[in-house]
Amino acid sequence: MNRRSTPIAIAFLAGAIVLVSTLHYLTPVDSLVLHQIYQRTYYIPIILAAFWYGWRGGLGIAALAGLSYLPHIMLHWQHQNYEYALNQYAEVALFFAIGSVTGWLGDQRRREHERAERINAELQTAYGDLRQTVGQLLQAERLSSLAEIASGVVHEVRNPLGAIKGAVEILEDEIAEDSPRREFARIAKVEVERIDKLVHEFLRFARPPKLSKTRADVNDLVDSAVQLLDQQAAAANVVIKRDLAADLPAVEIDAEQMMQVLLNLAINAVEAMPEGGTVTFRTNREGEVVAVEIEDTGGGVAPDVIDHIFDPFFTTKDKGSGLGLSIAHKIVAQHDGKLSAENRPTGTRFKVTLDRAAD
Repeated sequence: MNRRSTPIAIAFLAGAIVLVSTLHYLTPVDSLVLHQIYQRTYYIPIILAAFWYGWRGGLGIAALAGLSYLPHIMLHWQHQNYEYALNQYAEVALFFAIGSVTGWLGDQRRREHERAERINAELQTAYGDLRQTVGQLLQAERLSSLAEIASGVVHEVRNPLGAIKGAVEILEDEIAEDSPRREFARIAKVEVERIDKLVHEFLRFARPPKLSKTRADVNDLVDSAVQLLDQQAAAANVVIKRDLAADLPAVEIDAEQMMQVLLNLAINAVEAMPEGGTVTFRTNREGEVVAVEIEDTGGGVAPDVIDHIFDPFFTTKDKGSGLGLSIAHKIVAQHDGKLSAENRPTGTRFKVTLDRAAD
């Protein structure tokens, strides 16, 4: 029986004791078999109380049974059948023995059940942490392998790309201003610059600059990011809100690189709301870590996509390189922090967690 229905359970147990005692008083003393049956019936509520409420419950109902039955022994058996009365006194003592022993067993069973539930909850938590750790290790392995590939590609592409750009500029100078072919030269320059920018991102991904850590206030970093993003957000009809916790501990970070992370996440949030919306920066302390959250009111990320958004070269944008979030993830990992994303009822929330600086 659920302990939440305690009043009902106690009323049931007390009612059972009263019923059995009433049967004793109403049954003639010469119906010895019936009285013996009633005596054994007392054990049902005693055992139930012991299992439901432990040894205290067992002793409590045993006491109630004894108090209800003793007057019957003294009134009807004490003078008529002394030996049988002694047997009944011993039976009352047995009520207490059964209640306490069964209650102790019930307490042991309950403790084992609670321990099993606690162990199960700990195992579930450990399993979730293990899955997350394995995912992070796989992500780090992919990033490391692709970084080596990207580094080789950059070296092979950059030199000929520079030569192509120079050649296009020379050809452009030789084309008349009113010539239709000058437009082709302009297109070629734009595309070369786009490739050069992409190659630069590859290089940043393959060879991220070394961290130059200093103690910093995360709230100050968020304020700076909001100022840089303000005009772009206003042009996109996006409102930026701040919900910053006070008295946050300092963190030890490369402020420039972490600023790049926040701007990247915020720009993604703005671009996810082509019709406008709200981007909220939120900071708080979670134990020994400081968390920065960036939440938008866009349509969210498709469930089959959200697990891959930090993969290199994975993008849902028509002209995206698929490296922005990967670079952000790598920078946060270099800070021994975590970057995660989850869908919320109103959009997507990115969360960066960083260890507090040592005192």
